[in-house]
Amino acid sequence: MITRKEKLLWLGYGLVLVLLFLLSSTDLIIKEEKREIYPISVIVEDTSDTNYVNFRKGMEQAAIEWNGDISFITLYETGSVRQQQELILREEQAGARALIVVPAQGEGTPEDLSRLANIPTVMVWTEQEPADAAAVVTADFSQMGQKLAGQIARSYDRDIPVYLIGRTLKHEGTGSFERALTKELEQMGFSVRMALGEDEDACRRVLEEAVPLEPKGAVIVGLEPDSLREAASMLKTDESLRSFVRGLYGRGSTPEILDGLDRGIIRGICATDEFSAGYLSVCRAIEAVSGRNPEKETVLDNYYIEKEDLRKSRYETMLYPIE
Repeated sequence: MITRKEKLLWLGYGLVLVLLFLLSSTDLIIKEEKREIYPISVIVEDTSDTNYVNFRKGMEQAAIEWNGDISFITLYETGSVRQQQELILREEQAGARALIVVPAQGEGTPEDLSRLANIPTVMVWTEQEPADAAAVVTADFSQMGQKLAGQIARSYDRDIPVYLIGRTLKHEGTGSFERALTKELEQMGFSVRMALGEDEDACRRVLEEAVPLEPKGAVIVGLEPDSLREAASMLKTDESLRSFVRGLYGRGSTPEILDGLDRGIIRGICATDEFSAGYLSVCRAIEAVSGRNPEKETVLDNYYIEKEDLRKSRYETMLYPIE
């Protein structure tokens, strides 16, 4: 027969079990802290994310750590300011708490874009300092051009012409890079020739026309990642043009460009830490949304990198970040 004392003991056990159940499965006693999620729309100037692989990895890492919800948006037409303006307004209306914008081509557009939205806007890869932007994350493109000019001057005689190939100079990063590069090369006695073309075959046409005109060959510089990648792809399959090109250089660090550098098709590149650029962009946006004062301008370091540098730890972690 169960005694009164035993009944009370079993009752106590039952109450403890109920209490433990409530603690573990409900918030009636201990309320779980709710995490605030920050929807952030990222609007770039391109029609694909090909040039943003490491940049996106950095954003995704920051989103995990800072409770961000990232929407990555490309344009239908590369460099269209009008489309970017429409997307900025659309994303604000759709509920974005902040914007990260890589400004489309056209001088003066960064400040205009940052004024469109009534939510914090972080501008990326711009040399201007938009007064109304929450923050700017960028690189010194002029310094990149100066560094590359110095490397070319140390490697070639002045009678070797330098061909600059690109799609457009409207994008301010490309324009600043080209102006600094051209100025430095010309001051050091090089002959610089420009070749711009929107289509992918423009580079091939320029080089094929240059072969009979340049008996000593030429140095080629891709002014933006797309042109450098296309030139490397062409040289990989065309032996006659490969023998004509004394050295292929440019800026950018997409997987295809790094592969071309590793294979020796590309001689050297100027690059910056795009993973950190993506990470910091998200951090700055969330700081602005949450009422903190983000650092107004962040200018990332840039580096000149050749094949033998790819396995150096300081560059390997930057160029091949772990997902």
